[in-house]
Amino acid sequence: MRVVTNVTPIPSSILTSTLSTEPSVYSRSSSPLLSTTPGSSKFPTPSRSPTAPQPRRRSSQQRVSLIAGRVSIAPIEPPSPPPILQRSLNRAGSTSSLLSVASSTRAPSPARSSEESFLGERNISEFHIEGEIGRGAYGLVKRARELLDGGSLGPPLVIKQVIKSRILADCWKKHPKHGTIPIEIYVMSAISNTSYVLPPKRPWDPRRSNSLTCTGAPGESDSDDWIEGKTVKGHPNICPLLDFFEDSHYYYLVLPSSTPEHRADEPSPPSDLFDLVESYPQGLPPSSVRTYLGQIADALCFLHSHGIVHRDVKDENVVLGPHGSCILIDFGSSGLVKKHGWDSFSGTLDYAGPEILRGERYQGKEQDVWAFGVVAYVLLVGECPFMTAAEAQEGLDSPFASASMALDERCGEEKESLGEEQDGGGALGDAAALVRACLRLQVSARPTFEKILQSRFLAGNGGWTTCDP
Repeated sequence: MRVVTNVTPIPSSILTSTLSTEPSVYSRSSSPLLSTTPGSSKFPTPSRSPTAPQPRRRSSQQRVSLIAGRVSIAPIEPPSPPPILQRSLNRAGSTSSLLSVASSTRAPSPARSSEESFLGERNISEFHIEGEIGRGAYGLVKRARELLDGGSLGPPLVIKQVIKSRILADCWKKHPKHGTIPIEIYVMSAISNTSYVLPPKRPWDPRRSNSLTCTGAPGESDSDDWIEGKTVKGHPNICPLLDFFEDSHYYYLVLPSSTPEHRADEPSPPSDLFDLVESYPQGLPPSSVRTYLGQIADALCFLHSHGIVHRDVKDENVVLGPHGSCILIDFGSSGLVKKHGWDSFSGTLDYAGPEILRGERYQGKEQDVWAFGVVAYVLLVGECPFMTAAEAQEGLDSPFASASMALDERCGEEKESLGEEQDGGGALGDAAALVRACLRLQVSARPTFEKILQSRFLAGNGGWTTCDP
């Protein structure tokens, strides 16, 4: 019995990026936002220029403590001891309420024995491991297939193994059925069991006429399973959790997988938005920007409507699917909306709002909006908007800011109408207006995702171009 069936497959190659905070593992660089000196990368830190996109490197997730208005990198070690959970945990089940669960502020008590901490009906021996995709500070990711009756193998899967002793104390949640479990499992199981009624096709639908698909993603077909009014589990643009179980050392997350098919003498197609932007250093075509931003905003709107915040929105956490579709992944930093916000940040500093960089408590929804604005900027311009904390805190308010000038160069003046589609959406000028709204310095002035979906760039005629909160 599985939690979700008939889900969009996820390319397995991208899931390694969700585990590591160690730049050496995946050749990631430290964020420049807390440093004025170049990192250890072989690439020199370039000077900002509105006409020359900067070399981009996959970012490293960092844990930041916000104490007394000061920002400091919080240590990850020593790790918490392996937890012992209630024996009711065996796999993801339905969750009646996302907001009625008490939060956990301490890591679970250490297990007394290996046998005592093995909970659940499944174990890793029920899967044929085909190889390791990657490993990082918090665990490893493997290609696998389920061993079926008669010795046959099931479809390709990805198994993400999270090291129990590495899970931070504030990354646990008390579940009414499963006991205390990692927030990633808590949130993904809740999402995967939440009903979603498919609305009419969106203006940004990847299969709309005159849209340009530039993904090169595998698995494309002529079928279209989007049926208005159909009830599905989870959201089409959010990675589902198929199953989960644990032993004394690991939590195992079973996720869908699709390995891109390409000839050995050909380069691998892009698997996530980061890779795709690398293929378009001057920015993606406007129709593709509309396609991806609409899907990401729709997914985040769904999360926020259920009281969930992602807290690590970035191009690396958006996986490419068939026909220009995309899927939001990595809920290791996610959480339920808190009345008084957060005083710690476990995410990527390149996408952190200025309130976080100032060391202030912050609200998760508005941070997701800021990070979405950074993603939108990256898709349009081909680079992150802010190279330093000072630039991020200046934002796009000054017309002389480098980021503002680069955005105007891509989307301003005679280019404002480029990309406009028959329904009035997709114009570069409207895209710039959306970015500027999301990257407002005043937290309360940023639009909600419900409002973002009503922007003219995404919604077309009748949508807003100047957003009032």
